[in-house]
Amino acid sequence: MTEADLANFALGEEITLSVVVARLPLEEGEVDEVDDGQFVDIPHRRYWFSGTLDLWPQDAWTAVMQGAQTVTAFQADAGRYRSVWAPNEETAEFIVPRDRLVVRHAELERFEAAQAAAAYEPAPPPAVPQLGQRGAPARYDWDAFWCELAVMLQVEGMPETQAAVIRRMEAWFAKRGQFPDPSTVKRKVTLLWRRHAEALARPAA
Repeated sequence: MTEADLANFALGEEITLSVVVARLPLEEGEVDEVDDGQFVDIPHRRYWFSGTLDLWPQDAWTAVMQGAQTVTAFQADAGRYRSVWAPNEETAEFIVPRDRLVVRHAELERFEAAQAAAAYEPAPPPAVPQLGQRGAPARYDWDAFWCELAVMLQVEGMPETQAAVIRRMEAWFAKRGQFPDPSTVKRKVTLLWRRHAEALARPAA
């Protein structure tokens, strides 16, 4: 997985990136709606925190792609907030460098399980037209999809990442004015990617 892949997974909320901090002043509390669409923060405590904090998707993406990101708040449970606190009237912000980013072990296991489940998700059974009725044509031409993929691999070679193949084929569909479910494209590409990896791993005769 490249850094760009990781950043895009984070931006798409498929994986949560975190940062390790030491004695960072934080304020925690709840968010209350005082009027229609108007919210206020109700502080509960201020303290110095050492440990791992989860980043919001946009902040994680920027930290990976640009090398650092200045943040003022971190992810918190629904209805609550967790933000940087400035005890000495300083600017309440924290710079997150790319080399301080981590993925919690539990989050990594959840992400890998979700990717595996998507890869093995069975395709829906084909619709069977009723007797005396015409069957509806397939919405997307998957035969043309595989032909395009085969030609692309023959001419351009195998891309470095599976995500690059997926983006390439999504762009091909988009040029045709078609936008299939991304999980379907991903599932089909994953089959090819896994078969290709198995072939590479097989010892030469």
